[in-house]
Amino acid sequence: MSAREGTVAFGVGTGRCGTTLLSRLAALEPEVAASHERLRRAATFHMFCKWHGIPIDPEGFLRDRDAAVREDLAAHRVSFEVSALLSHSIEELHERFDARFVMLVRRPDHTVASFAARGWFLDAIPWSDATRPPSLPDAMEPRHFFGRNLPRSPEELARWRALTQIGKLAWFWDARNRAIVEQLARLPADRVRIQRIEDLDHASYGELARFLGWTPTLDRATFDGLVEARIHTGPHPPRDPATWGAREVEEHEHEVGRLARALGYETSLGALAEGAPVIRGDVLDPATVLARTLG
Repeated sequence: MSAREGTVAFGVGTGRCGTTLLSRLAALEPEVAASHERLRRAATFHMFCKWHGIPIDPEGFLRDRDAAVREDLAAHRVSFEVSALLSHSIEELHERFDARFVMLVRRPDHTVASFAARGWFLDAIPWSDATRPPSLPDAMEPRHFFGRNLPRSPEELARWRALTQIGKLAWFWDARNRAIVEQLARLPADRVRIQRIEDLDHASYGELARFLGWTPTLDRATFDGLVEARIHTGPHPPRDPATWGAREVEEHEHEVGRLARALGYETSLGALAEGAPVIRGDVLDPATVLARTLG
């Protein structure tokens, strides 16, 4: 089956937002060839270049995807890759495959807490001329270096360097999600969807599956079993927001505030600690979310 005869879909996000779970759910569907973060080196290099405005031809990156999608559709009706590493390649993938996209998003404090436990942004980045993108140190894992958003101006870098680890990760949550929303807002509305992971239950999974192109077959018990298994939680417990210092809380709320509210999240950690609902509004289309962040 060729890409023209099948359906191609992608899931994107920050990471630590449900990408592994959704790929595991989709992998149980007979119509779907599901994958999670494949072809990482090409994906992260393309991401780095797109984020920093480095002009490159994307054909090498896209040829890899051509081959992967072709293999998927040889035996399945739907090719579905869920990968945070494709979060800056949305328009190229849409043009190539007429693909559908779901943006997975998770409450910012839990996302940040999960990344913090993994040591993100603890080590200083060698970078002397902030008017240009940084270069890759030989000792650093290329996928990690290329796959993390960093400031793009001397002023923003100076501000970012003064933040705590929590503040830097909150900045990342905003930067990555904002870039995804901006890209999705430029695509046809019938090809994009935003899915808060907190809202994903058996019924909404069925709706999402139909949007992405397959008929859902998972029963509720199977769905609930995968959700409760807490896939890919890792050996390191998240840095509980209840243990953050006052400066970390202030930075977090400042960095994520406007976009998180536009996505329908409560952003006051104090209110959440006192039992306020996490969700304070509906998820809207990308263009409306973007407009709310500018209002």
